[in-house]
Amino acid sequence: MSLRALGGKLLKHGTTLIRQAHRGRAPGKPQERFISNLVKPNSIPIQNTEFLRNNKYHVFRNIGVQISQRARRVLIEDVLNRVTNVGVAQKASQRGLCGNTAPLLGLVGFAVMGQGLLTKDEELEGICWEIRECISKIQTSRECTMQNIPTELDAVNINSFTFGKPIAKGSNAVVYSVALKETKQLLWSHSDKYSLALKMMFNYDIQSNSMSILNAMYRETVPAPVYFNQHGIKDYEYEFLNMTKHLPPHPNIVKIFSVFTDFVPELQQCREMYPAALPKRIDPHGEGRNMSLFILMNRYHQNLQEFLNSPQKPSLRTSILLLCQLLEGIVHMVANNIAHRDLKSDNILLDLSNSQSPLAVISDFGCCLATKYSDLSVPYTNFDIEKGGNTALMAPEIITKKPGPFSKLNYHKSDLWAAGALGYEIFGAPNPFYGHTQTRLSSGTYNHEQLPDLPNAVPPIFNRLIKNLLRCNPSDRLDPEIAANVCQLFLWAPRAWLDGDGSKCPDYERILEWLLNLAAKIMCEGRSFTDGNKLSNAEYLLISTFLRRIKLQGVKSALNWIREEVD
Repeated sequence: MSLRALGGKLLKHGTTLIRQAHRGRAPGKPQERFISNLVKPNSIPIQNTEFLRNNKYHVFRNIGVQISQRARRVLIEDVLNRVTNVGVAQKASQRGLCGNTAPLLGLVGFAVMGQGLLTKDEELEGICWEIRECISKIQTSRECTMQNIPTELDAVNINSFTFGKPIAKGSNAVVYSVALKETKQLLWSHSDKYSLALKMMFNYDIQSNSMSILNAMYRETVPAPVYFNQHGIKDYEYEFLNMTKHLPPHPNIVKIFSVFTDFVPELQQCREMYPAALPKRIDPHGEGRNMSLFILMNRYHQNLQEFLNSPQKPSLRTSILLLCQLLEGIVHMVANNIAHRDLKSDNILLDLSNSQSPLAVISDFGCCLATKYSDLSVPYTNFDIEKGGNTALMAPEIITKKPGPFSKLNYHKSDLWAAGALGYEIFGAPNPFYGHTQTRLSSGTYNHEQLPDLPNAVPPIFNRLIKNLLRCNPSDRLDPEIAANVCQLFLWAPRAWLDGDGSKCPDYERILEWLLNLAAKIMCEGRSFTDGNKLSNAEYLLISTFLRRIKLQGVKSALNWIREEVD
């Protein structure tokens, strides 16, 4: 073996470890949250052992970053030199697959020109990995624009806001439109005054101290990046957060800016809307406690149920975009070992800035499964163990499970089943698991043959997809990533790939060429949403989400499933 070949082998097998050192955590491990004091986050007590442990290896991580960047540069230069001329390869490498996003534009059109040169699946997946890294940097910078704002505040509490009208009320919480007061408003760039929403949880039984409330309601805080505590940082608070999971930001997960505890205030229409949840200091007949949990989040226009029941029904393309976004949100949760367990149309919120391409997010994580040291399977030894929220949309493997010494509740594909049931509503058909007793199907007893078809206007591929997601046996359902890929391919892939008009299923090189062109489209058009010919915000985020997680094998698996019946 030549020195060049030996060096290539070392680079190929060493980059995985280097990238892991670069990130400083195992692949797939979620980002850590922190508790912010009334002072700025950088004043966290240095005696905290977790803080010291994180800083102990700071120097080593910097070294890992430098080694990783150099290794990536050598690896990409080697690949590009074999598919194009040396000058172009050096220019592309210098401009950015090792840090900048521009070189992907240079790769489009020539990355697959060298017929027979890029033949190894590992090399093609290497370029696919670069696409994921490139799009991730773009998307991360976009998310950080808003997501990190709360860390720049000293703290937020009830006195930080001006309250508008109530937006919605449920059995466990009420949501108000709010705006930050003038002293903090400069840190936010919103055109609408009441562009934020504050969710106040109802507290009937939990004693009025911060940690008791957080312990009891921690599931609601799973998507939150920061928890503001007004009473100083304690070691047991760090220990508590280390036992719970944090769901990293995602375009199709509700955007929560911060969480804090405070005294329940007297707000507009509180005596009419939720008198029982008020403390006795506000209403003598109230049954609530003095303190509760508050969640500061982005303000959305409607929930999915309201949107679907509006007089103007969504177009077919809008319905496909909504289903695809719902599946992408589920993929993100499963990747972080979190199950929502209460998916329903009023727990999906919509940003209707563009009514033809609404942005959908999954919200209300109060019933979620999010324990840090367990996967999506939990022991089910007795009937007292909670199964989840809405029983009508509870997956068959969950609702029919009986407790026993070796019994387990497997939630890996339970949210996927609920998404299949919601697919009927999204495409304008009655949900077969709702309605009158005579016609309603029970998730614990139905047969697959009883599932109705979608309306004739819906493409057959989605009729197959929805019925696949509703298979009684979870092993017969597609994986969440493959199901989301099916929707993404229908929206963006060449039609010949889906129709099976005598053409063969595309190989990895053709798939990679398509992904490169899709990445170029994102970088060229994704920044402008005003031109009707450009991508909408929701479409831009949907393609970006797809490219951030995509693998060639995942695309091929989805294509094979699509073409099964066509061929």
